[in-house]
Amino acid sequence: MKNFTFLALQGPNGKPDDLAPVAEKAMAVGGRLNVLHLGPVPLLPYSLTAHPYGMPTIPDSWVQKRNTIAKSLTEHQASTRQYLQKQGLSGEVGVYCVEPSAFHDLVGLRAIFSDVSIVLDSLRSTKAAFDDIVYGLLFEGPGPVILNIEKSHKTLSPDSVFVAWDSSLPASRAVRSALPLLTNAKEVTIACFDADPSRHADGQSPGSDLATWLSHHGVNVTVQEYATGNDNVGGALQTRAKETAADLVVMGAYGRSRWNERFFGGTTETMIAQRDLPVLLAH
Repeated sequence: MKNFTFLALQGPNGKPDDLAPVAEKAMAVGGRLNVLHLGPVPLLPYSLTAHPYGMPTIPDSWVQKRNTIAKSLTEHQASTRQYLQKQGLSGEVGVYCVEPSAFHDLVGLRAIFSDVSIVLDSLRSTKAAFDDIVYGLLFEGPGPVILNIEKSHKTLSPDSVFVAWDSSLPASRAVRSALPLLTNAKEVTIACFDADPSRHADGQSPGSDLATWLSHHGVNVTVQEYATGNDNVGGALQTRAKETAADLVVMGAYGRSRWNERFFGGTTETMIAQRDLPVLLAH
């Protein structure tokens, strides 16, 4: 992760101290730390006057609430700039105070010139905004996304990594994105759930080709095949990752339609919603 640019995204209640794990890693690798303070505002409840050509009116209460959030974000921005200066880190500190649906494109644009995006827990207070932010980073940004970094101080320097492997393109991108972390980890488990060797050309057994490739990079790899049994893949994945005491889970995101998963459930949605394990996602 040498010279990496980190993008940390904070909610309206985020504090400079929440950035400590990312700042520590950025300093260790000679990197930069960009920070976005994001404040989701309520949907605009406008109403029309009685006249058919009347202008929409915006309630004073909504304007007041929006201005309060914007003021708080500006104060957080100033505090974060002081924090970065104190740590001797370079980076930009931005603010967005918009409706949740607008975050999708905005954060994707800001992620273009970052190597990894880290979504902090302070953004989970508004689910609609949190989901749009994660989707925007995955579908509009080029790099990986890390969630739940607060759950382990080893997330950005993991000793044990659990790779959920299904031979898909998103999974391949996630592994490539995580390679700097994998090469420094003490152990990496390649986990294949309900593996079907006939589905993908994946060596003599599922995960074997990936293991060969990672081993050539000096990664200490173990391949494990698991059956989900009566559980779904998301639940089984969490159980097995905890059994290996994983500091980080690496997986592809949305191997099938995002809307399909959102309405009918799926492994990606499960792993985004869970808050117990740090997870690196890539689409």
